[in-house]
Amino acid sequence: MGLLDKFKRKKESPPRERRTNTAPETEEYSPGGSAIYRYQTPENRGFRPPEDVCVSMEDIEKHMEKIFPGWEGFVYHEIISDLVHIDVHVLRPPKGDDCCLLYTTGMSDLPMNLPEELSDREDLKYAELYMLLPGNWDLGEVGANTKDLPHERFWPIQMLKFLARFPHEYKTWLGWGHTIPNGPDYTPICNGLGFGGAVLDSLSLVPPLTTEEGKEIRFYLLIPAYKEEIEFKLKYGMERLSQRFADGKLPVVLDIHRPNFCEDFKEILD
Repeated sequence: MGLLDKFKRKKESPPRERRTNTAPETEEYSPGGSAIYRYQTPENRGFRPPEDVCVSMEDIEKHMEKIFPGWEGFVYHEIISDLVHIDVHVLRPPKGDDCCLLYTTGMSDLPMNLPEELSDREDLKYAELYMLLPGNWDLGEVGANTKDLPHERFWPIQMLKFLARFPHEYKTWLGWGHTIPNGPDYTPICNGLGFGGAVLDSLSLVPPLTTEEGKEIRFYLLIPAYKEEIEFKLKYGMERLSQRFADGKLPVVLDIHRPNFCEDFKEILD
């Protein structure tokens, strides 16, 4: 079972592993210079209702309305929230059905735990995630319940919700170029798909937002990725992977049949 699989519908009983109350320290770096963090399943600390809910949701919604004028949709509201309240918003364009937008709110309700060398980077502490799906991706309608969606349609929502909660659950951070394998074996994120994890990119499509309170929120595109793409990034860095994506014309809108842009990467990482 992969890391992402544990939160498909509900939390499972956690393994008897312990973790500290701080972000994981690392002395481990990939050949490409990326810090590698290894996480244990958090110990069961019981239900922790969020202290603040929807702190910046209105600002984020207005931000998205400016970027995607005339787009309309609905929100998958989280009914029971542990630690942070993560909603997933669905927006569709007024004409045509070439794509739809999913984005999170709630991830930026709390600051992320940056490593010591970045602790003064206020511009990296708050983030939200988004994806663009094909327009014919059936996500239901207003009032729909995610429990009614089969997993082959639900998994993008699952990934967004899990990764939006991840930095707070594991007391760490997410940012540009971060890769998240679905477990050590790169378990497919959905049956029939070759993606074994995800990478976060920062595009000009959704620029950062500065809220009325002065908080800067960054938006990262969630890209489902193949094992070889993730390991290529670990070997050579995000700039090289971005170049592969650019050369291969990685579609911004998710294409579950897209080619593996690092299929030729056969190296074994130490």
